[in-house]
Amino acid sequence: MVRVLLVMTDVDWYENAGYADAWVRALEAEGAEVERLARVPADWPVTGPPAGRYDLAIAHVLVEEVVAYAPTFALATLLEAAGVPLLNPVASLVASADKLVTHAVWAAAGLPQPAAWDLAEVRDWPMPGRQMVLKPSLGDGARYIELVADLDAARRVEDGWRADEAAGGHRRGTSLLQEWIAEPACARVFATPTTTSLVYEKSRDEGALVTHGTTYPRVYEASPELAQLAQRMVASLGGGLMGVDVLIEPGGRLVALEANAPFGFDVTDPGQGRWVARAALTVAEQAAAGRRATAA
Repeated sequence: MVRVLLVMTDVDWYENAGYADAWVRALEAEGAEVERLARVPADWPVTGPPAGRYDLAIAHVLVEEVVAYAPTFALATLLEAAGVPLLNPVASLVASADKLVTHAVWAAAGLPQPAAWDLAEVRDWPMPGRQMVLKPSLGDGARYIELVADLDAARRVEDGWRADEAAGGHRRGTSLLQEWIAEPACARVFATPTTTSLVYEKSRDEGALVTHGTTYPRVYEASPELAQLAQRMVASLGGGLMGVDVLIEPGGRLVALEANAPFGFDVTDPGQGRWVARAALTVAEQAAAGRRATAA
């Protein structure tokens, strides 16, 4: 039996989303034994994590927690340092949490993606005559994303972000100015470096900038091109299993938009849970095989 440790916050505002229960159900349905922790146990600074107890840790560390070095992130770091295989290693948690870092990694890997700039470094509008997307490098759920027409408008929005941060609001990180791709399809794919799930196309109203979260009007098999891109998005970030978003332009061009190490799947769709759980347990089995080979 594969023993899995689910590392996930237990704060009320996230607990009510049901993602922890969905992960546990999906993993147990595939025969795994699942424990859950939200922080380093009180005795571990003395004893350390129990040796050999976990075959895999799934560190479901939210962007906000990476930024704030919250208890879940500290626990994930401890487990990795102690030799527990992580579904997504700490470096990939950090790289996928910061969109500026993500885009830089993908640029180095040669992945197609919307062109993006650090607003602080921009002196002239990068795409004359075109609106652009302004988004924070930190955060998820399409929060704070806006269309802006020029630098003055972009900096006014950014000033509002900084004022909100100073008043105790969410941290936004670097302000990203990004190429706007009009009227795309947005595909959510769960992917490892070698496999992909079905494609879950997100619902988006005509003309809208953002989609409707986990509402999927179309579900279909990934084309070879889409599957390869999704796998490269994960592999280049050093991830084991992520939920990635790919934009499909009206002309068919595919571009990498976002990767999520902590992702929620549709708790009403058993198929998603089965695929995600099996992919995660495969990572555990591969890690175990590697340990056996090393020991031999």
